[in-house]
Amino acid sequence: MENQKASLMWMDNTLEELCFSQLNQSLHFTACMGVNVAINDEKHGVWLGSSGFSDLDAKEVLGVNCSFYIYSITKTFVSVCLLRLAQDGLLDLDDPLTKWLPEMPFQDSVTLRRLLNHTSGIPSYTSREDYLPAVRENASIPWTHEKVAELTCTGKLDFEPGEKWSYSNTGYMLLYKVIEAVSGNFAQALEEKVFSVLDLKNTYVAHQIDKKGVLTPGYCRYLNSERKIENVIPRYHPDWCATGLIVSTTEEVVKFYNSIFSGKLLDSQYLEQMLTLVPTGTSHNWYKKTCYGLGIMADPESRHGEKFGHGGDGPGYNLWAMHLPNFHGRKLTLAVFCNTSLCDHPYPMVDDLLRVLEAR
Repeated sequence: MENQKASLMWMDNTLEELCFSQLNQSLHFTACMGVNVAINDEKHGVWLGSSGFSDLDAKEVLGVNCSFYIYSITKTFVSVCLLRLAQDGLLDLDDPLTKWLPEMPFQDSVTLRRLLNHTSGIPSYTSREDYLPAVRENASIPWTHEKVAELTCTGKLDFEPGEKWSYSNTGYMLLYKVIEAVSGNFAQALEEKVFSVLDLKNTYVAHQIDKKGVLTPGYCRYLNSERKIENVIPRYHPDWCATGLIVSTTEEVVKFYNSIFSGKLLDSQYLEQMLTLVPTGTSHNWYKKTCYGLGIMADPESRHGEKFGHGGDGPGYNLWAMHLPNFHGRKLTLAVFCNTSLCDHPYPMVDDLLRVLEAR
């Protein structure tokens, strides 16, 4: 298999070669066409890598640091935006949702904080049986926010707020609307509160189908009735993600997560609130203790110590990003973006790279 040579940034050339070799090997055991990786290692520096291909015929090598929809990794950006609005005194995380969206038929115990950590009890529109068939039937015409609210914001909750945890994309759609109620425009708020602060030049909120080929091709089977493998990016509308959908690169997502923990985005008070965790009550073989903060997934008992991050998956892509505050005595931030819809996030590929790094 021919592969894109990794971008050389490590201070240690031998480590660069080891990571590149491991990435190539890992791809053979991962059901995707190609992968981009970025790593910021406090000890060794920054590394950008790529392996595999951007086309089904395996003729076009996938470049380094390509643009992808980052799907639910967007939630961490949304959380940081809201936390920065709170820092500025423009809202309080314990505000009832109805303070900002008075038309919503929910009790005052449905707060912004509970929307952020998925303890609000509001049903998720993506869990509805009619959601995926609707996307498949017309991938280019998404449900509007009004449609999603009509289907899931009836006042009926899955549980009393604060009593349980359940992942709700509807909850993050409502946070999108809160950001607009506070600041006027969702995309502009993300630009001002996050993207421009970090000088993220390749990160933006997508609202149009990518017909110009800005994004790397992304492959899946489930957006057609024949389950044929296809590049869905030229016809999938990003507004099917009513939560908001960001385009970014591995390099800029790593920069974002690293900046959260280095204090460039959040005061210590608000970072502490972001990292106040609730157990999800779910099990996963990659987590010892599965928890969720404000827009961030966590495992406080992983074999590498505290682990924070978020996954993303949707038509064409599957992604994972994370920060390890104490990875064998140093900070490490990593992102892995696959250009194929997988059954799960690329955890084994992450583990393979971490094994190389922990030996150094």
